[in-house]
This record gives sequence, C-alpha cells and structure tokens, in this order.
Amino acid sequence: MLRIAHLADIHWGLGYAGPTPSARFEDICRVMDWVADRIIAEGCDLVIVAGDMFRKADISLDKASHEIRSAAAWLRKLTAAGLEVMVISGTPSHDPISAYDLLKDYQMPHVSIITQPAQLDIDCFDEGFSLALLPGMDRSNFVTEDDYRGQSAHVVHQMMTEHITATCQNLLNDCNYSPAILVGHLTYDLADTGFEDVLMQNEAILTTEAVQGYDLVALGHIHRPQQNGNVFYSGSPERLSFNDEKVDAGFWIHELNEGKFESQFIHTPARKFITLQLNDNGIADFVNGNIDFEDVFDDISNAIVRIRYTCSEELNRALNRKTLEKALYDAGAFFVTEIKGDIARSDRARDEEVTEAIGPVEAVRKWAENQEIDPAEISELAAMTSQLMEVA
Repeated sequence: MLRIAHLADIHWGLGYAGPTPSARFEDICRVMDWVADRIIAEGCDLVIVAGDMFRKADISLDKASHEIRSAAAWLRKLTAAGLEVMVISGTPSHDPISAYDLLKDYQMPHVSIITQPAQLDIDCFDEGFSLALLPGMDRSNFVTEDDYRGQSAHVVHQMMTEHITATCQNLLNDCNYSPAILVGHLTYDLADTGFEDVLMQNEAILTTEAVQGYDLVALGHIHRPQQNGNVFYSGSPERLSFNDEKVDAGFWIHELNEGKFESQFIHTPARKFITLQLNDNGIADFVNGNIDFEDVFDDISNAIVRIRYTCSEELNRALNRKTLEKALYDAGAFFVTEIKGDIARSDRARDEEVTEAIGPVEAVRKWAENQEIDPAEISELAAMTSQLMEVA
C-alpha cells in the first residue's frame, strides 16, 4: 500500500492584505503546520507539491529569510518523520525558479526539487512506481525561441500545447514502473477554472491526449480542488483572496491498493473570506442603529470581510463608513478589506470621455474609475480586456 499526499499553490509570501503585513503569511505558516501534522498522522509515504510554493517572482532578503526559510522548515518537518517529498516549480511569472535553487542549497535529504521536465522510477517503497514531472510553463518559456517569434497568440497557444502533449507522452514512454504518475502545474482542458478561465485564454493547455496512459495525474495551478477521472487539482491549503471565498481549501491523499488509486480530500482550517451584501433596508437599519452584525452575521468571526452595498444617495450620506467598519471588527472580523457602495444617483452624468472614439481597454478603465474600483483591480481588468481583444 502506498499513500501519497498531493498539494499545491501554497504561495508563501509577505504583503498580503491583512491587519499587519505579515498576518496572512502567518496564516499560511499556521495552516501548513497543520497540513504537515495531518499528513504524518495519515501515514503517508510520499508528499507531492505540484508547484507555486511562492507568491511573487522576486528574490529579496525578506523572501530569503522568511518565505524560503519557512518552506524549508516545513519540508524538514516532513522528512524528519520519514517521508519522501517531491516538489516541482510552478508558473515562472510569479513562482521563481531562483527560489527553488535556494531551496536546493539547503541540501535537504529526501527532498527532490524539480524545475525542468523529468522522469523518475521509484523503487524505495513496497510497490515501485514511476513519476513524470512537468513544472509550470507559461508564454515566457516559449516566445523567445525562434519558432515562436512573429506568430499570432492563437498559433503560439497551439504550438505550446502540442509541445506539452509530446513532452508528457515522451516522459510516459520512459517510465519503467506501473503505476505511472504525472505531476504537473498547468491548466487541464477539462478543468473547472471558474473566474480564472478569463486569465488563461493564451495559456498552454494540458490536453486529454497528454495525460492518456497515466494512472494518476496530480496537478497544481487552479485554486479549485476537483477530480476529472484520474486527474486531480488540490487547490490551495489556505484561501488567498476573495476568488477563493466559496472554494474548499485542502489537499488530496491518494492511496494505491491493488494497482488502483483511491482518493480522499482533506479540508484544512483555512481563513474564511466573506462578502456581506447590504441593500437600502440593511443600510437604513445600520444608520438607525437597528442592526447588530454579531447577531445577524455570526459567521464573520476571524474572517476576512468586505461589504458591498446598494442604497440611495440620501442613505449613503447618512452612512458613516468608519462606524460600519468598527461594527464589523466588534463582531469579530479578522480584517475588513473594503466597504464599497453602488449608489443609485438620480442624475448621474455620463462620463463625457467615454465615447465611441476610444478603444475597449480605455473604456473599461473609464468605467472602472467611475465605479470607484481599486486601481489594482482596474489594471487587472484592463489587462484581461487586452487579452480578450488579442484573442478576438
């Protein structure tokens, strides 16, 4: 019997939005300690980390002394309990290979760190098996090569996908043991990507043809745990943003019995993200002192909270946002990220700058500015619009 813990998308990093610059980093460390304890208690033999251990593609003193050191301590906790650990790098644009190179310098026994496609035959357990390892790839891996220069986005996407398919099948052909397990950090073409689908228009894709013949496919990259046949995404052990609000946080345990894998999803004690929606009545109740968040929203304790509300201009003028924010903290919120209203103005003038003469990207920017959307979100919306226009 072989038991494999499969997780990904940890995103150790400083600077997440929270009550302090390190608060969310501490959340990740707390959950990962819990994960290590649970993996050890479950009697796992092998731990697979399918990419994106880190948040940003920069190497600074803070990263080296906090993020990489914390990752190394977590790996050592696992190996001290007798586990083997296999780690692949993730998306190059934000999960830097240089960080994995620093991890390699720790020279940790029983930890393998893979940053290039590789195939390994493992015979140190009762049942031998083979691993095909495919670290994360994005356009940066390909577009500097001569064959890709000058090609349209659609053609580059097709060429990248064909390259990945061939790589997966070549790795499978090199496998000498059964079962054969593919570990990768890519988008599977049958995966439920949710909102992220918009951001993945020009990504390389892991096709059904690419995974054909593998007994288990353990993936990272999409923060939505799921199973498609023998293809699994673990999601992230800790929720990282409001994109994860409705998503289960955790990891998989795959157990090999008589040549077949049985899989169980383990939920982690991740921080909650909660969006509270208030309308005219809710705002009026708060303004008049008739709402108690601790009673009405008893699940916001220790959660990261935001409020979205709609109301009239008159009610909005009567609303004290600082008082509303204090009420949320008094009700136990861990952190309040924003309080944003959609105000029903009786005479909202059209932005004279938004005309048919400007392009779609600039029009989106103008609309977002009128909606008082955060500048970082405006930049992301503009980038998404640009990508969609390129595809069209």
